[in-house]
Amino acid sequence: MLIVIGFSSCQKVINVKLNDSAQQYVIEGEVTNAAGPYTVTLSRSRNFTENNDFDQITGATVLITDVTASLTDTLRASGAGTYITSKLQGMPGHSYRLNVVIGTQRFEAISEMPAQIVKIDSLYASRSTFGGEDVYMSPVYTDPVGKGNYYRVRQWVRGIQIKGSRARSDEATDGFTYRSQLFYDTDDESGNPVIKLNDSIMAEVQCINRQVYDYFRTLGDATGDNSATPANPLTNISGGALGVFNTCLSSKRTAVAVFR
Repeated sequence: MLIVIGFSSCQKVINVKLNDSAQQYVIEGEVTNAAGPYTVTLSRSRNFTENNDFDQITGATVLITDVTASLTDTLRASGAGTYITSKLQGMPGHSYRLNVVIGTQRFEAISEMPAQIVKIDSLYASRSTFGGEDVYMSPVYTDPVGKGNYYRVRQWVRGIQIKGSRARSDEATDGFTYRSQLFYDTDDESGNPVIKLNDSIMAEVQCINRQVYDYFRTLGDATGDNSATPANPLTNISGGALGVFNTCLSSKRTAVAVFR
């Protein structure tokens, strides 16, 4: 009877009530060492139970200032919720300030671009080290000696960007040469393309500052990619908005997927 009771207790349905939250503005901006224009996107957050059709914000005033060079660029609207620069050029070691005005609300972020770029030495594809038929790419790059370097890694297959990115710190890997596979969700439901023989692949390594690293690290917690309890990711934007202002040094490398 104890066994029967135990099995029956496993059938109990637990309804979890998720609290609604007030909408917040989401600001995502990026300035790199590559030639512009650079983009800032503005939208509103939605509740967990709502769809992912985010409200795009129009009619905002968006400025990016190169604080080091005393140059301000007023961004122009380019489609719903998208604003682009016209004269700004990202420079290593420079500090940048983002100002956004939406109605009566003001938001600001200050972000310094790292001074030293880390380039991808090579890029190759190979079958999963855990077995099976899945193939993943491996960008090879070396962390400079001296702690305090932070990275964000992204990847593309046949020109399609793989969802998400990964943040890395050299806190425990100072001077380390990275060559590990970039695992990602290859299930049909994910919408990500799988790597096939002779596919074009591309990887990007961004050198980012500590605040931007903290954002992407905690974003992994919020989206369930990491094991920590989900919470809003840390942000370098003041005024109550979500998102990040990322000023980074970008290195990209392409290759053809050749593997056994």
